[in-house]
Amino acid sequence: MSLRGKAAIVGIGETPADRLGGKPGDPRKITSQYLAWAVRLALEDAGLTKKDLDGQGLAAIYTTNHSQPFWPEEVAALLGITPAVSLAGGNGGASAVSLLGQAAAMIKAGLVDLVLCLAAAAPFSEHGRDRMEPVDTRDFEMPFGVMGPNCKISFVMSRYMHESGMTTDHFGKIAVTARYHATLNPNAYLRKALTLEEYKNGRLISDPIRLYDCVMPANGGKAYIMASPERARTLRKPPVYLLGWGERNNASAGPRFQANPLITGIRESGRAAFEMAGVSHNDIDFLGLYDDYVPIIMLQIEDLGFCGKNDREFFEKTDFTFKGDLPIQTGGGIINCGQPSTTGGMVHVIEAVRQLRGEGGARQVPDAKIGLVTGLGAVNYGKNFGCTAAAILGNSETVR
Repeated sequence: MSLRGKAAIVGIGETPADRLGGKPGDPRKITSQYLAWAVRLALEDAGLTKKDLDGQGLAAIYTTNHSQPFWPEEVAALLGITPAVSLAGGNGGASAVSLLGQAAAMIKAGLVDLVLCLAAAAPFSEHGRDRMEPVDTRDFEMPFGVMGPNCKISFVMSRYMHESGMTTDHFGKIAVTARYHATLNPNAYLRKALTLEEYKNGRLISDPIRLYDCVMPANGGKAYIMASPERARTLRKPPVYLLGWGERNNASAGPRFQANPLITGIRESGRAAFEMAGVSHNDIDFLGLYDDYVPIIMLQIEDLGFCGKNDREFFEKTDFTFKGDLPIQTGGGIINCGQPSTTGGMVHVIEAVRQLRGEGGARQVPDAKIGLVTGLGAVNYGKNFGCTAAAILGNSETVR
């Protein structure tokens, strides 16, 4: 089934990210407040009201890592709406991109003509439920000093450096470029310029992973609204259409069970998105790649086919800035904008909409018509990725 041009993003909402409650003296917000704030911003952006959501679709990204998981039914109660159909985004960081396709399919099927997709988290504000570590972490990792994803990704990065010959200069170029874009994005949390030397001198977290390789947890909420093409044309902002989409879960199963952790499932989900969109790599004006860590950006660029595996020369010669050969992370990415738990993938969807509307401001990609965004979720770096999703978005010119 092709979803090309069958649904469009018509509204986006993004609260500021924070870790300490905003300005000194401000009361800390809880998750439900960030959630409602993001929805209000998305409705205003689209020129809709809360009443317009009754009898429509609701897609809520939930997490069980904090005290309020927010299933769609809870979200509906919090917002005071009565959706006709609900979706639960439980694919972690892949959820925002995964839901693009699911919401579009729901619209194409004629079940609804609007779908609200949203997520929020406030890990620095909320406490209350004891966090339960998975059995595999508690019994088989922590006793040996493997403490969470920072340690796991360090193994991947070490192997990548060994096989490819990549150095801190290659990783640093990506980190510095993303931070440069963040300095031009008023919604980014980290906006101080970063030099290559500062990157290379960053504190070691889990060798060879350094401070500026890592995503930063934060409080915040994000939302986008999708609509049928007919409804989209009647709303406030220019629609941004879904052109192609792909998702793969447990991509390393089957005969490739002992998968190479340097090859991600984004290879398959990206290929599906390109096939549905009917575009080539040369048609892509910018990339928004899920970026919990810098090396993951580079692996995705390879697996999406923009260069070969271990192509050091490509990373050395390519200008990744918004004015360059292949713009990436044009808003700064999750690493610089902050990651409110599983809302992370929303950063790239929202930034892509801004770019395709021409609302990128000082970081606007010239004449941007088509962008590609990705999400990675349920990540286990020892066994590849649980869920990968890719979407190709385009402005109105791309669906005429």
